[in-house]
This record gives sequence, C-alpha cells and structure tokens, in this order.
Amino acid sequence: MKCAIITEKADVARRISFFLSEGKAKSKRSKGHNYIEFEKDGNTYVVVPLSGHIVEINFPPSMKDWKSVDLRKLVESETVIEVKNRSAYSTLKDIAADADQIIIATDYDREGELIGMEALNIVLEERQRRHLGMPDIKRAKFSALTRQEVTEAFSNLIDVNKAMADSAEAREVIDLLWGAVLTRFFSNATGRWGRDFLSIGRVQTPTLALIVKREREILSFVPEKFWRVFVSFDKGGTFRAEHVEGNIKDHRRVEEILSKVRGKDGRVRSFERWEEPIRRPAPFNTNEFLREASRIGISPANAMRIAESLYNRGYISYPRTDNTVYNRSLPLRKIVESLAETQFSREANMVLSLDSVRPSRGRTEATDHPPIYPASAAKKGELTGDYAKIYELVVRRFLATLYTDGTREVREATIEVSGEEFRARGVRVTEPGWLSIYTYHRQAEAFLPDLHSGEEVKAIDWYEEEDETKPPPRYDMSSLLRKMEELNLGTKSTRHDIIEKLQKRGFIEGNPVRPTPLGMSLIDSILTVESKISEPEMTAELEVDMDRIAENKVDKESVVNQSRKMLSSVLEDFREKEDIINGKIKEAENSGETVGLCPVHSREVIAIKKRDHYEIRCTVEGCPINYRLYARGSIKKTDERCSACSKPLIKVIRKGQSPELRCIDPACAFNVERSRMGKCPSDGGDLVVRQSRNGKRFLSCSNYPKCTVSYPLPQMGTVEPTGQVCQYCGAPILLSIRGRRRWRFCPKMDCQFNRRRGDEEPAS
Repeated sequence: MKCAIITEKADVARRISFFLSEGKAKSKRSKGHNYIEFEKDGNTYVVVPLSGHIVEINFPPSMKDWKSVDLRKLVESETVIEVKNRSAYSTLKDIAADADQIIIATDYDREGELIGMEALNIVLEERQRRHLGMPDIKRAKFSALTRQEVTEAFSNLIDVNKAMADSAEAREVIDLLWGAVLTRFFSNATGRWGRDFLSIGRVQTPTLALIVKREREILSFVPEKFWRVFVSFDKGGTFRAEHVEGNIKDHRRVEEILSKVRGKDGRVRSFERWEEPIRRPAPFNTNEFLREASRIGISPANAMRIAESLYNRGYISYPRTDNTVYNRSLPLRKIVESLAETQFSREANMVLSLDSVRPSRGRTEATDHPPIYPASAAKKGELTGDYAKIYELVVRRFLATLYTDGTREVREATIEVSGEEFRARGVRVTEPGWLSIYTYHRQAEAFLPDLHSGEEVKAIDWYEEEDETKPPPRYDMSSLLRKMEELNLGTKSTRHDIIEKLQKRGFIEGNPVRPTPLGMSLIDSILTVESKISEPEMTAELEVDMDRIAENKVDKESVVNQSRKMLSSVLEDFREKEDIINGKIKEAENSGETVGLCPVHSREVIAIKKRDHYEIRCTVEGCPINYRLYARGSIKKTDERCSACSKPLIKVIRKGQSPELRCIDPACAFNVERSRMGKCPSDGGDLVVRQSRNGKRFLSCSNYPKCTVSYPLPQMGTVEPTGQVCQYCGAPILLSIRGRRRWRFCPKMDCQFNRRRGDEEPAS
C-alpha cells in the first residue's frame, strides 16, 4: 500500500518522517519540489510539504484592472482558484495522486484544514483524470512535534473537517471582496496607486478606527488640576498617609487641611492586617503569549514568526490556540523533568519538589490545541537572540502555572491628625511563589509598620502634591491585542498580522501606538458616511458567522452572499461622498511635523511620513527644498542648522542604534562626510555607511554596483573612522563606541586583526 502524507511546512515533514521511519527516511525530488519517502510495515510512505497555500482565491482576469473595472460589478464577481506554488502543485499530482491512502497532516486549525483540503482536491482531480477510485482519506491531529504526539496522532487518525475548511474559505472570499472593492475605491478616489495605494480591510480598518478614536480623545482632552495632601510619619522607618478626600480640586481646601495638621502628630484610629494570595497566571493562549512577548520588546508579528519556527523545530507546542486549560493527558511532570536538565534546572526542580503538580486554569477550555508549552528541552546555547527569549518566556510561564501561588501581606491604617483623617497602605510579599520563576512581573511593595489603635505616631512632614487629570493612554501592543480580542476583531491567528499591516502601510507608528495623519484622515473619510465598516460590530458579526459555518449551522455561500449585499450598500454610500473623501486625504498628504525653517523663504519645513520614506519640503509651493529621506525609524527636530548649507538638521532615531544627526538634504556634504569611513580596498572608492531595508547598517563601496564590496557593522552604539588601514586586508580600521566601551575593529569580521587583543581603548 502507498500512503501520501501532506504537511504544511518542510520542517514538519522532516520531523514526522524521522519519527515514523525511525530515522530511515530519504529526501527525494520531483517536478522541482522536495518530498520525503520511507518504508514502514511493508508500506510505502511519501511526505509532501506544501509551504502553506499552494492555491489562492482571486478575481478573474477581466476584473483585475483597478481603474477600468466597475466596482459594482466587482462586488458581484465570482472568484477563481489560481495556482501559486506550481512545483508543489505538480509534485502532488505526480507523487500523491496514485496513493491508496491520503493523510492530511497540516496544522489543526481552520487555515490548516483549508490548506489540506486544497491539496486534497488537487489529488482527487488528478485521480479522476486518471480514472482512479476514491482513496482512504484521513487526518492526523497533533499539537506538538514530539515523537510521542506524532506517533499517537498517526495511530489514531481522524476524519478531515470540511466545515472548518469552508469557514476559512468563506473568510478568504469575504476579505478579498471587502479589501479589493474598498481599497480600489479609496485609491481611485484619491489618485493613490502603486506603492501609495490606500488599503482598506474588514479587520484592519476597525482596528485603525480604535486607535484613531483614542487619539482624538487624547487631543480633545482638557486636563484639570487637583491636589493630594500627605503626612509623613516615622516609626521604625518612614511611611506616608494620604488624606481621605483623595483628589482635591479646590486649593483652598488643601490650604485649610494643611493649616490644621502642620506641626501636629497623628493618632491611629484603626489598623488592619491580612494576607491574600497572588494567583498564578493562566497557561498561555495565543493572545496572552503575544501580549507578554510585546512586554519584553518583541513585536506581536515577530513573536508569532519565532513561535511558529520553534513549533516547527519541535521546541514548543502549536502556538495558535484559544485554550487556557492543560489537557489531562498532557504529561506535565515528564515535561518538567526534561527541563531539569537545562538552564532552567533550578525552576524545574522547584516544581518537582512539590507533593503534586496541579496547574492553574484559565477561563477558556477548548478541544483544538492545548495552551502553549515547551514541547522539548533546549540546551543552553541551542537558541540565541529573540528565539532564546521567546523560548524562555514559554518555559517560565509553563513552570509558573505549575508552581504555588504567591502570598502578600496587606496592611491598612487610618490615622487622625488634628481632626483630619489620613489613610496609609502597606504591601509586602511574604512568599513569592510563582513570581520567583516568572521573573517578568514585579509586585509593588510599600512599607507600613505594625500599629495599634489609639497609639500616637510622630509626624515629620506635611505637604501637598499637585497633579492634573490625564487623558486615556494610547494603546501599546499588549493592550491593543487585548482590546481586539475583547471586541472579537480578527482571530488568534490574524491579529498580529493586522497590526503589522497597519504599520507597514503607514497608518500607525510607534509603541505605544499612535495614528499617522494619513491614518487619521482615512478614518475621518470613512466616517463621512453612516457605515459599519469602521465599527467592530460588523467584523464581530462575521466572526460569529465563521463559527457557525465551522459548526455546520450555516453554509458558506449564504454567509458570502449576505456579505456581498452589505458591501454593495456601503460602496454606494461612499460613491456619494467621493469629493469629500478626496479632500480629506489630500489634506493629510500635506500635513506633517515641522523640522525647521526654510533658508530660502523662512517658512516652515515639514516632514511628511509616507509608507517607506519621509517627504521633507518647504510649505511654500515650488520651493527647491523638497527631498525624500529613506529612513527606517523616526525623525526629530533639533533647532540646529547645517554648517555646510544652512538647511535644518534633524535627528534620525532607529531602534538599537544611536541617534544620527543629518542634514535634510540627502546629497549635502555634511551627510556625505559623516557617512564616509575610509577607502575601499578593492577599487579605492569611498566606503560609506548605508541602511538596509530591514534597518540594519552596513558599509558598502560608493562605486556600487560596479564594486560589490560590503561589510556588516555593529548595530548598537556609534561607529567612527580612525584614519588607520588594516595591515592584513586593507579595510579601514573603525572605532565602535557603546556607552563607556570603545574598541577598534576591522569591518571584515574574519580578519586576523579582530583576533588580536589589546585594541580596546579606555573610556574617555
């Protein structure tokens, strides 16, 4: 018998093959695509990896021209299936079509089920062409790429779930329709095509609207002053108590209180002390994992990419899950025992020292995948950089969910001073419990001594603190993900992608997140009509429909058709407001931050953030001060002028690098001189500092592309030329400065110069 196993990725194919064949599988190639083959129990197995979707939904060729196609027809247009991975498509037909059994082993979620069904349909079509009968069709469900999980999954095969695939396909069609129709409308209405197109999305637009709404609240917020009154006391240490009225808006009342209490000691009216638990965190689901990753400086999109890679390599379980309750069948103690042989031995042994391992539980118990946990133990040094950070985050969270609750002692006292009441609160962690494992969280503590009702306490200071009411905070990545989950915007698998798209398309920036002028004007344009497109309710309703399709309660065609009707109505509303929409977007295109004064007209020079660059120009139409600056990161005003051309100097701030002072004119001698590090050893050209598209700096020859000499540079700190030349390779010797450390190096990393010692210079 021949069995064809279809996987989503090459790493998964290799691990499955290794476990099922006991390491005897062989890699082969067909139609330009790699696959794996092995024999087991007298049967032949072929494992075909797909690299994700090998087909995609699109419009027919007659509907693809943005400018000529009537958008009303596009709403009603049928969709077609196009092959996007020709080599995988051909290999499936060549290798898998004659199999007696087909096993789908893609990720077990809606997207994975759709990918598997797409591949299965290709195989079945080819079998029909060859007049072959129907094969046995099964699905392997696993949540971690470990030997135990994989072998159990293939020993207990289940049926494929067509309803899950239909749900994912309905989402694809609806997202294509809404995205294509409204993106084309807004782009055509404003004349923004090519790289500058205006992207609209069923989920990304209401997400952007959330951010813009918060920014509007911040901009319109009018702060109010208030005061708080404190008395500091001394008993075995200093502590302070706040007046019971809290935020006082009338300063005359503050003066009245202080005039009564100044110079007076206090008398304790009440004192209470109790202990309360510091509850363990729930196991990681996708959204909580992404939020915690953002707190350690790793963006949601990057965290998910790393998590998927760690899953494919067998280090962690499947990272796309809603579940916050470990399955009873999960061998928790065995996993902890494996971690005891790693750098987490102290933490693992803390868990193993308990009489029994009883995990915490979250609110959501699902049946698709367990919470995220470490599937195998990584030795120290196996993972580096952000991969090591994400793995450690998963390990520490897992162990924390298995350890004990913490405990804190809380103390509260009411103290009367000359007839005025003050309250003091103290908190002390008495037993850290899980906090000693999950080191990312800290408990705030405050000192309050033992007090007794009726005793006098010596006051040593009486004072007021002035403050003002604050606007609501901007969303950071963590709180934005939480809000999207709360409003049912997107899914656990798509939310991080939505945020990344908004960043890449120039609608939002920074963390905490703020909308760009373009992002704000886009939402303002959308709000010119009474449409639900910017409201989370419409998207949430569609998410409910996706669930109903997956549960076989409604068919995908009816959901798609209902969405077409809604889209048609929205489009007509926007068509009536086209001129207003165009005006709002044009206004945003001409707004930016002031970076200095024009040396020609003495008018403001503004920096306008575009998708992949800044447009820096004078506000006077036709002024020659008009430049493009391709700089990943942000720019700041300096109030300085260039010594070479008198144009404004700006500060370019890139993540991980020291701020760079630049003239707004890219060709200015000021910039050229500061970026020149020495002569190219190949052709004598200038070696200059450049920035890659990924924001990494490097050295390359000014005669590129004729000369392709280039060198990597340290990403942190500053780099300066020394005027010296390497005696071994001829490259210029550079000086790297990071904090108090200064050291000379050759940019050719494998050069003998860098293997010498004694080139570090003392800090100046």
